[in-house]
Amino acid sequence: MQEMSQLHAIFSRTRGYIDRFAEIIQPIIDAAQDEHTRLYYHHILEEEEQRLGRLQELIPYIGSLDEAKKAEQLSDRELSRLLSDINLERFGLHNFREHLELSLYEFKDEETRQLLNSMRESTQEDYLRVKEIMAALSERFSDVHRPDLTDHDEGYDIHQVDHLKASSSPAVANTGKTAAAPAAKTGRKGLTVGSLKGMF
Repeated sequence: MQEMSQLHAIFSRTRGYIDRFAEIIQPIIDAAQDEHTRLYYHHILEEEEQRLGRLQELIPYIGSLDEAKKAEQLSDRELSRLLSDINLERFGLHNFREHLELSLYEFKDEETRQLLNSMRESTQEDYLRVKEIMAALSERFSDVHRPDLTDHDEGYDIHQVDHLKASSSPAVANTGKTAAAPAAKTGRKGLTVGSLKGMF
């Protein structure tokens, strides 16, 4: 399935983005003048590090399926697990885009803002593509458990707020906003609570 190749490229790209994002955010945490700011960005970074851990396992697995053309040979149980893991990373892309948007309120230098915004736009495109792939795979394998494809981002327009012109906006640490809560953990890494329903 060509989808495996596309997913491998998308998740490999976002893994690189997370590494770069961590390099940008860590100095803010280290130099934070108040506990609120430190905890705010530490929470964001911790979420992305948890996601990075999932991607370190998922990317090689998807790569192996793509190389050996094994995706079509997966058992229903294996396929259901794969779809759940991919769907979890779809939400991961959504959350990462929001983290990038939030960080744009913090940085004022043009070079960093351009980099963050570029990653934000690319991540949005990847999120939409994974959403399309998930819908196609779920339809193709309709006889196995299909993850919930509810879109919490309906109506979102990435160009609604021009973050590159928002340099006068107050730092996010002072807005009262909080980072998205981390995804619920389960006994099995990479699965949401909802994805376990119907698998056993």
